[in-house]
Amino acid sequence: MKLSHLIILAALTSQLLLDSCTQSKSEPISSNTEEQVIYPAIKVESAKPSQELQIPGELESYFETDLFPKVNGYIKRINVDIGDRVSTGQVLAVLDAPELSLQLAEATAKMRSAESQLNTSKSVYKRLQKANQTPGTVSPNDLDIAHSKIVSDSLTWLGTKAVYQSIQVMTEYLSIKAPFDGVVAERRLSPGAFVGPNDKSAVAIFKIKQENRLRLRIPVPERYISAIRLNQPISFSVMNLPDKQFTGKVSRISHNVNKQTRSELIEIDVQNPQLQLVSGTYTQVTLPFQRNTTSLTVPSSAVATTLEKCFVVKVENGIASWVEVKKGIEAEGKVEIFGEIKSGDTVLKTASDEIPNGVAVKTKL
Repeated sequence: MKLSHLIILAALTSQLLLDSCTQSKSEPISSNTEEQVIYPAIKVESAKPSQELQIPGELESYFETDLFPKVNGYIKRINVDIGDRVSTGQVLAVLDAPELSLQLAEATAKMRSAESQLNTSKSVYKRLQKANQTPGTVSPNDLDIAHSKIVSDSLTWLGTKAVYQSIQVMTEYLSIKAPFDGVVAERRLSPGAFVGPNDKSAVAIFKIKQENRLRLRIPVPERYISAIRLNQPISFSVMNLPDKQFTGKVSRISHNVNKQTRSELIEIDVQNPQLQLVSGTYTQVTLPFQRNTTSLTVPSSAVATTLEKCFVVKVENGIASWVEVKKGIEAEGKVEIFGEIKSGDTVLKTASDEIPNGVAVKTKL
């Protein structure tokens, strides 16, 4: 009897313990014990964002030209070589064209002959006028013929004179002259070479560059072109003079976006009297600029980017909503934004697509 009572008592005790454990596991956690996440938030600010853009540029000579001869001939003499400084009007080379000299001599002879004939006609007309002072000595028809002869000879003389001047100008082209102050960048031919417009494989005798004044050409990315203005200061450096910093101002804006590079070309005039800088050199340009009008800015972390959109998480009345925006100038940890948002709106300091659109959130500024 005692043994059976002990067995029954042990069974009841085990059942009570099992029921107790089952009940404690199935009880729900009180909602009062949940801790809601608090998200840092900021206010959208209105400002004029500024930035120093580091972009590459290229120096080019202010003027650059290839010198071709205008007349056919052989190079008789070359007076300069690569690297020589030249001044406007300086004779760089001389051509030899004997047939042109003969044409000039022929034109000179014809012009002088026509001039002599004109002088003779004028003398005849003067004598007839003098004789006409005695009534009946000279008929009016003879006077008219003499006057017409003067007119005809005058036109002949003017024609021969024009031919002479034309050939004379052509002979002046036998001297190849510098069109501006510059440096001989290339000399491609030597004395004895045939040159001229009739040469099918025409090669320029010289390439002249103006190096005491240069153009710095800079392709500005499309997103920044609205902030570029004339006379805007810039600074730049070159690899061969790393310890020197050069300055300039925006001289020209192309107002044309290159469809391939999506950039707008600007130019800066650079004075180079000592020829320290060389055309063709790449430069590293520092271009500071600022928007002309105010715009909205937020910390860079407040803008999230997915494959589909770029957005900020706006919080209004405790509800998070995604607002699609476009980014502008980005500098010093802040970014310019454009979209359906205004100054003073509250957005999460760190945006993420893990925060669903329309969910309730708790924030702290």
